[in-house]
Amino acid sequence: MIVQPLVANDPQVIGRYRVLGVLGSGGMGRVLLGIGPDGRFVAIKQIHAHLLDEPEYRARFRREVSASTRVSGAFTAPVIDFDVDGHTPWLASVFVVGMPLDKAVQENGPLPIPVVRLLAAGLAVALQEIHRSGLVHRDLKPGNVLLTADGPRVIDFGIALLTENPSGLTEAGSTVGSPAYMSPEQALSESVSYPSDMFSLGSLLFMAATGASPFVGGSLAYTLFNIAHTAPNLEPLPPELRGLVQPCLHKDPRARPTPAQFLEHIGRLSEQTMPWPASIHGAIDQQARELVALTANPDATQVVSMLGSTTTRSAGLRPGQAKPDATSAQRRVARQVVFAALAVLMLVVAGIAWGRVSGDPMGAEADGSMLTRLREADTCAWLRQALDGSVPDGSGWPTDISTWQFSTSWNWGCEAETAGGKMVVEAGDNLQFYKPTGQEIDGLAIFGATTGAGYCARAANLSDIDEQWGVSVRINGDEERCGLVDHVLTRLMSTRDTVPALTDSASLAVVDPCGLVSWDFLNDATGPIPKKPSEFSAHSCVWEGSQPVKIELRRFNNLSVERSIDLGDGTSLDVQAQPVTTSVCTLYYTYQEVGDQREAVTVSVSGGSGGQEGNCVTGESVMRQLIPELPKLN
Repeated sequence: MIVQPLVANDPQVIGRYRVLGVLGSGGMGRVLLGIGPDGRFVAIKQIHAHLLDEPEYRARFRREVSASTRVSGAFTAPVIDFDVDGHTPWLASVFVVGMPLDKAVQENGPLPIPVVRLLAAGLAVALQEIHRSGLVHRDLKPGNVLLTADGPRVIDFGIALLTENPSGLTEAGSTVGSPAYMSPEQALSESVSYPSDMFSLGSLLFMAATGASPFVGGSLAYTLFNIAHTAPNLEPLPPELRGLVQPCLHKDPRARPTPAQFLEHIGRLSEQTMPWPASIHGAIDQQARELVALTANPDATQVVSMLGSTTTRSAGLRPGQAKPDATSAQRRVARQVVFAALAVLMLVVAGIAWGRVSGDPMGAEADGSMLTRLREADTCAWLRQALDGSVPDGSGWPTDISTWQFSTSWNWGCEAETAGGKMVVEAGDNLQFYKPTGQEIDGLAIFGATTGAGYCARAANLSDIDEQWGVSVRINGDEERCGLVDHVLTRLMSTRDTVPALTDSASLAVVDPCGLVSWDFLNDATGPIPKKPSEFSAHSCVWEGSQPVKIELRRFNNLSVERSIDLGDGTSLDVQAQPVTTSVCTLYYTYQEVGDQREAVTVSVSGGSGGQEGNCVTGESVMRQLIPELPKLN
């Protein structure tokens, strides 16, 4: 790892971070290495000042920061701080010790087949999280993948959005995507969506296994032509990997797998002590030692490597101070790991002892608001009330709704089925995957979902401008069903002031998930978090910190359980089975059984330096905090 020293005009401090040096620079900006008051290392992206003269560029950066802060997951580097209104905007993400994939292959040769499969699984999980946040990476290349001690990390997600220059000019080195790993859509300057990233993933995995891109030519023009028009030669690729890579390289975006389909094809991976060859782990450990030498404050310790490689802490030397020997350095690291474990245990005990006394609940809205009404809605009763006698002829659905079959969905929405198909209505739905249509119903903005095939979906946004929740309607079938979808949504909106409420006051459906834990508790347990959840809907809530936490209330029939955790007093948690490559931990607490289903609270924790086990410890402490806040059952 090469960190360039600061020069005379470089800032010594950005926000609350002391700047240690320059990690890299390009046409759009540069990346600095910083350290926070808590001793955490961060990578600070700072935009070049001259770009701020472009009309609306600051607004573009603000929108990009807003989107980027919603990306979380085990295989990305989460954004933890930013300033879009300062003289020079900046964005800080967790600094991850790792080796870029292109450098790893260049110095160590192509990766073994099991390692490529592990890499593929980790990157697919990362793309799932990025796409769930409504982003298309558009520059997935070996240089934007870091190999860390416990798996891969995707960095610079969405950076292509920043390289759209409003003036039409192109900054040096700021092409939208890297040519050898572009998709055909990018090569032909067409619009791109999520499948574009899957094509780039296929090219990247080919390179990881062979040492070269499948489309690179003698010039940029030849490379772009090959991507758009030439079938790749898969002969250099090991036969065991061809069935995994080839589907990603379809020229037709519709023929490429989604990240979920890709992960299903990979299946279960073999157990490995370390994800990468020993030489790569050696380089990662060397980076950790370089961080030790770089940091000027020996008291600002911070573990930044993962799992068994927790070797990074600051230990810069003062004038006249002796260089610490390896044994004493190892003892300091061991003490820090012990202190971190004790801190988590203390949080668990504190959660039992004082519950929410030390902080205000973080409910998403005041009682009586629209979201509360949607949360407490009997959605099927509302749908029947809104459509009674109003189903249009020729819709393909019976006009007599008494012939419809109604059932409650997993998030207390309503599923209605007839011979004509299936309709799903969700009240208080998260609209992050919906896009504005430019239409309105009763003064409400209408959104549409365009990422799925085989259904028509519309949603009415009932939230404030900086939030995204409302009522959605989805019907299986082609675009001909959209007329009925629009009719149903219109009828629901016309009756939104008389929404029938659930009669079961003890149901989890009526509980605000954002109000189950205090801000003080989560801020201490998972690192600095904003006062307001980064994302929420009627039945889910997400906070972004060094360990992003999602609390969701839901119904389910079956669950793939890996193990159980006994909390005592007859209370237990189920740990959801996860791929061995992910550090995400999802815990389930069964609240009550309703017919053949169970109502449950789920807590998902990702990120963090302790891997899946460490995230499960954090999740358990969150569960201990929130369970006493649930409605008491008779």
